[in-house]
Amino acid sequence: MLRGLRRLNRYEKRILDIVKIGGKLVRLQQFGFSRKSEEGFRFPIHALEIGTEKAVRQRPVGIVAGVHGLETVGIRILLDFLEYILHKKSDGYMEELAKGKVGLVVIPIVNPGGVAKKFRSNPAGVDLMRNSGVEAESAPLLFGGQKWTPKLPYFRGNSLEPESRALYRFIHQYFYPTKNAIMPVMDLHSGFGTIDHVWWPYAGTKTPCVDTPIYERMAEFLAKGKKHTRFKFGPQSETYTTHGDLWDLFYDHYIEKVLPANPKSNSRFLPLTLEVGTWSDIKDNPSKLFRKRGIFNPAKENKFETITTYRDFLRDFVLLGQSNLKDWT
Repeated sequence: MLRGLRRLNRYEKRILDIVKIGGKLVRLQQFGFSRKSEEGFRFPIHALEIGTEKAVRQRPVGIVAGVHGLETVGIRILLDFLEYILHKKSDGYMEELAKGKVGLVVIPIVNPGGVAKKFRSNPAGVDLMRNSGVEAESAPLLFGGQKWTPKLPYFRGNSLEPESRALYRFIHQYFYPTKNAIMPVMDLHSGFGTIDHVWWPYAGTKTPCVDTPIYERMAEFLAKGKKHTRFKFGPQSETYTTHGDLWDLFYDHYIEKVLPANPKSNSRFLPLTLEVGTWSDIKDNPSKLFRKRGIFNPAKENKFETITTYRDFLRDFVLLGQSNLKDWT
């Protein structure tokens, strides 16, 4: 656990450095704690508000990372991106944040206990992306989520874990009440496939979500308009289905409960997942298969290049928050 704690401490130090870099534009919040580890540790789950307070209320865009504790490349991609857009001398400095045109809210590490323990799951053995209680129409045995035991991977748990509840509070606070806004949220993951995927709901069913036309137009804009052609866009269920996806739960709650209560809101909550394909270098470096974090992260010689590759994509993603619902319908 010591190495994992050191890694977590490095990430938390970078988060504090980002707060200093951003000055008045960055505010640190806390949304709860991780599940307690066997050693008795509970780790805080922090969020950052970036931009003017008005823009964060009226034009929020979200990015989260570290849902799975082994997928630390997503955390590093996010921290690198925040440094990239907040340094005033950086080529990627986002003046739109300072001018109040868009607000950014992030949770850099949803599962700090998993990072510290070097687990995919949280300290209780629960896979947070199988934890929502949503039942898939069909899902692969074990990989799609199981209820037998936390001693096996992909354990779904028996109720929402503290980390899942913290993420729900984050979504509820910043996105559900907002009116007249496009609100995309990107969840950074890694460790599936040889190419990068950008998934939208659903994970649990092949039935298209009601916002599929909006997602398709955004995908076309990012791929053709902004030249982000390396990504394969589509619903997760086109690749595989799983039980218990948190974004399926949050998205359905918004569509079924929040929107009907505010029929004139002219807003959309649009969760997506960036799945960084880290299997591409297995042929050149097969030893990755025998390391605990190997398949979830790029090889050392490619790590810096991989981390910095996503800067412009995430920048264009955040700027989607300046648009309106009518731009996509």
